[in-house]
Amino acid sequence: MTKCGHCGKEIDHVMVNFFNHEGQDSFIPCEFSEYENNAIVLDVDHDWMGDELTDEEAKETIVCPCCGKFPFDEKEELQVYEIVRLVMFCKEG
Repeated sequence: MTKCGHCGKEIDHVMVNFFNHEGQDSFIPCEFSEYENNAIVLDVDHDWMGDELTDEEAKETIVCPCCGKFPFDEKEELQVYEIVRLVMFCKEG
């Protein structure tokens, strides 16, 4: 489990700021995955408020659920990949 770089508490999710359908924004809990080379991967949709912001601004939209600060190494860059996932539902049988 990952520890927050600010408060030191173990976390299994972060709070991420999203636009909602009413035109407001709110922080929603999002789980992340840990990979080799200390990579943290978080899948978000197009309603993420950090899209198209600078790294510093985007990091303000991802916070520790305990202390409210960016929980990972602030010196590292934040890479954003545009991924589209299609899901189809088929009839049974």
